Amino acid sequence: MKPQTMNLLSIALSSILVCVLSLSSSAAVVEGERNADGSLKKWHRIEVVFDGPQASESSATFRNFRLDVTFTSPSGKEYQVPGFFDADGDPANTSATSGKKWKTRFTAGEEGEWTYIARFVTGKNVAANLSGGESGPAPDGETGAFQIGPQDKTGKDFRAKGKLEYVGERYLRFADGDYFIKLGANSPEVLLEYGEFDGTPGHVNDVYAPNIGDWNQGDPTWGDDKGKGIIGLVNYLSSLGINSHYFLCMNAYGDGQEAWPWISADDIDVYDVSKLGQWEVLFTHFDRMGLMVHFQISESENTNYLEARDGQGTFSNARKILYRELIARFGHHIAITWNIGEENQAAGSGIQTPNTHSQRKAFATRIRALAPYQDHISVHNGPAGKFDDIFPQLIGFEDITGPSLQTYLTKPNRARKGSNVLSNHDEVAKWVEESKKSGHPWVVSIDEPWWGRRPDGLADTLRKEVVWGAILAGGQMEFYAGGDDVKHIDYRSYEDCWRSIGHAAKFVNENLASEIADMEPNDALAIGDENWAMAKKGLTYLLYLKNGGEAIADLSAAKDQKFSVQWFNPRTGGKMTQGTFESVQGGTEHVLLGSPPNATEQDWIVLLRNTSTLSKQ
Repeated sequence: MKPQTMNLLSIALSSILVCVLSLSSSAAVVEGERNADGSLKKWHRIEVVFDGPQASESSATFRNFRLDVTFTSPSGKEYQVPGFFDADGDPANTSATSGKKWKTRFTAGEEGEWTYIARFVTGKNVAANLSGGESGPAPDGETGAFQIGPQDKTGKDFRAKGKLEYVGERYLRFADGDYFIKLGANSPEVLLEYGEFDGTPGHVNDVYAPNIGDWNQGDPTWGDDKGKGIIGLVNYLSSLGINSHYFLCMNAYGDGQEAWPWISADDIDVYDVSKLGQWEVLFTHFDRMGLMVHFQISESENTNYLEARDGQGTFSNARKILYRELIARFGHHIAITWNIGEENQAAGSGIQTPNTHSQRKAFATRIRALAPYQDHISVHNGPAGKFDDIFPQLIGFEDITGPSLQTYLTKPNRARKGSNVLSNHDEVAKWVEESKKSGHPWVVSIDEPWWGRRPDGLADTLRKEVVWGAILAGGQMEFYAGGDDVKHIDYRSYEDCWRSIGHAAKFVNENLASEIADMEPNDALAIGDENWAMAKKGLTYLLYLKNGGEAIADLSAAKDQKFSVQWFNPRTGGKMTQGTFESVQGGTEHVLLGSPPNATEQDWIVLLRNTSTLSKQ
């Protein structure tokens, strides 16, 4: 988490442990899942619900009021969290457009008593600013306290691990200390063009029908039993091990043209609170099923749309308010990527004009200022393979924590004749190393391995060139569905791809989550052509044999050390198995590890762990 330094007025609080105590005439309510003793649960969503001025969905509501709530932890850390207008308090179910409920959402990472103070201000365009404004009516000045108790989750539920943050390393890290390797879905990017979300004009009959059967009793819905298809879809992906999904939350005048947070594509000042409430139901299920929420905030076709509509230079008030609304409503989720823009350097004109380096930096800095946690902030290149026009200028800039790479997965088509065919493994390794040199290591992800038409053997190529290519270079990835990118699909038509990704996600996140940040990519340790490796020399070695065969490792840095040898089948997943040898002795440059247990011409993973007495001390 990121502490916010502020000077606060003294707050007189009762010594009696209550969930909320307000010193103003209008007490707020703190809502959230509770323990048996009445305390709210650590890392679970908390909503502080205020009675504020009666309002409705209008430009004045979202531009001219600003709610911020400062939370103080038992240890004295302070977190400033933006708030939002929420109509009647339950618009996801009622589709209300007016009311007097104003909220802030938060997840607390310390047990004990927390306090808060609300700041509610008014003024023209005050929501576009980080400070200033005239003191408004209640809830301005309201204070309260609540008790946080232990959380009770286990397994894939992200709440069991705590907030995922950038910690100055090449992987994001959960509060419990485990690192996270993202291996997920980039497509279809039109996930939010779902017919049962309010105010979503297209796909009115598209309710992800193939996944309705994946919805389980007790899973969430909204309104009149809506949402089963998209909630079932999350269940389906999670069951295969997928741990993230990328989507456009604003594609007005873009490819899909049917997903945005407003009441229409052109009403950029009027947010659709019921639709956003329904998005929150979906993203809450992401947390529970172990999927990162990957927000793509713009795309190449609408890169400067908000500036053009607002008639304001390079960073419009409309964009600043968009960032505030998204972070206020969804910034509490456990695992988040804020992606500034898809194909952010694509050529065009008007609203399609690429962002400048200064814009990208300004956008990232505003997101960083609004977010109460150290969330991951990235930006996406494009067209595929063009990196040097965008990323070298951003390396070392502290508010951007990694690139979102668009690469080639297979050879370019005729329209791209003459383009270089890139190695995904080498490209990830390049940016991992370049950012490390800058002193600001990046979280590097291939988020769009471009391939156009679906080639034969897609799952095999994806697994070899992107999934394990990214992992062994110190990165991560998401899968792009090519021509099916901007339409709703039956996700099962790509199940062979999801399984390849899911097998890898389960393996690395279950076996290496506590140590992978200490392992350095070093292909020279895996002897042989097209073999890759990463290691913490002398302790742990991970090798990928793209074409199988006999494994040989350079263990010269591990003199007198003994290693267990285990094999993992990336094609079928499951448990690690034993090959030719159960263990080997280190100390030389060519240590024979033997052959895999079967299918010796296929790709395999080899994991070596130090089992000597010295390694256990």
